[in-house]
Amino acid sequence: MKISDSVERIDGTMANSYYVNLNGEKIIIDAGTPGSGKKIIAYLESNRIKPDAVLVTHYHPDHTGGLMALHAKFGMDIYVPVGEAGIISGMERFPPRPFMPRFASMVMHAGHVREIKTTSEIPFKGIEPLKTPGHTRDSTSYILSGENIIFSGDAAVNLRGSPGYNRAFSASGETAEKSLREIESLHYLILPGHGNPMDFRNSV
Repeated sequence: MKISDSVERIDGTMANSYYVNLNGEKIIIDAGTPGSGKKIIAYLESNRIKPDAVLVTHYHPDHTGGLMALHAKFGMDIYVPVGEAGIISGMERFPPRPFMPRFASMVMHAGHVREIKTTSEIPFKGIEPLKTPGHTRDSTSYILSGENIIFSGDAAVNLRGSPGYNRAFSASGETAEKSLREIESLHYLILPGHGNPMDFRNSV
């Protein structure tokens, strides 16, 4: 699904994964499930794209499951939220609560990639991390400032056409609500982790 001249949603993944061409830098936002990783690779190969980096919004396995396959294929840099690097790399145990993400991780058998960097090390100009915690403890969205686009992961998903979050999968409903309000207040095009884009650019 083409979003703009520089952004495309990679169709067929369980959680949304996006391709961004940022001034020649080729960036993937989120890596889907282990099965979705194969679809992302197929998309990249069919378009002759060698990614420079993957930016991860949060540690849930439907957003990180494809990292192993992508890294094995392309060896690109992987940038993850600072407070979730231990979980994504497998150096820290998956949190016991909430239960649903933990159960999903056991079912999906998502592996771990040790060769990761954190959002504090992102070198690309024009894309900025924004902490949007609540869904997970350090959930991070990414702002494409030149286009007024925000990749919100699961901090804002499309619930029947409106931004929301999944309470059963979220660590803190109160914090998630605050992050959701902040995302809405930006008046950007929201590209969520689940569902279609939501355009708030003309809602000032």
